[in-house]
Amino acid sequence: MKNILIAAVAAGSLLSLSANAGPSAKFAATYNDETFPLALVSLIDSAIQPSDCNSADGFTLATIKVPQDKELLVGVSAEVLLVTDTSVKGKAGGSARAVAYSAARVTVGACPVDEGPSDACVVAAPGGVTLNDRIQVLDATLGGALTDCTDANGDGIISVDECTLTDEEIGLVLDTLSSHHFNFVLPDMNQGEYDIVALFGTEACNDISSDGDAEAMAFAVAGIGKYMLTVQQVRATKNGIIDAEIEEL
Repeated sequence: MKNILIAAVAAGSLLSLSANAGPSAKFAATYNDETFPLALVSLIDSAIQPSDCNSADGFTLATIKVPQDKELLVGVSAEVLLVTDTSVKGKAGGSARAVAYSAARVTVGACPVDEGPSDACVVAAPGGVTLNDRIQVLDATLGGALTDCTDANGDGIISVDECTLTDEEIGLVLDTLSSHHFNFVLPDMNQGEYDIVALFGTEACNDISSDGDAEAMAFAVAGIGKYMLTVQQVRATKNGIIDAEIEEL
């Protein structure tokens, strides 16, 4: 499925991006230096969708010529904006739970320019990568706040029944913007000209629940800001690219 999607975005963008990302023998790069850090955004608000997810996809590409049996080292750097906002309120022992989740991911692939969209597109190792994500959970049982208390019967003792019980509210907001980088490898490439595609994806989710005299709110945003895609032609040593697990010490 990722191969098909990468092929489709590469083919559909040749006319619009080829002028900015022309072929190079050894190195190619594409970047966005806009200061407004919301090139690709997904947003979810529990006031509209109490339990749901929203996602957005976008891509950039660079074009490079490759000799026979060469490797491509692809680097992707991007600013990732994550916002998670949760709050609960209630009284009289009501309980509420608010969950907000946001994430940004990237997958890199190579598509032969001359062949167009096809199964010839390959996904770079190690596959899809999560640049950053966060899950925020706020769970509380709320007693409420006593206000406007009066000694109605004049016995000198104020009881709970002689007070107004108002909502108690707890909220937590995290808003972060950070830069992340990951390297990808395309080994043993056949000779030709390739579009190197970085497919970005963002996701925002929320889930709220409540019981008794309580309610919850959740809001999440994920976005991609400034980014850089670099492609370098390299030559790996024999058996220099391997898929190996971490060995326990």
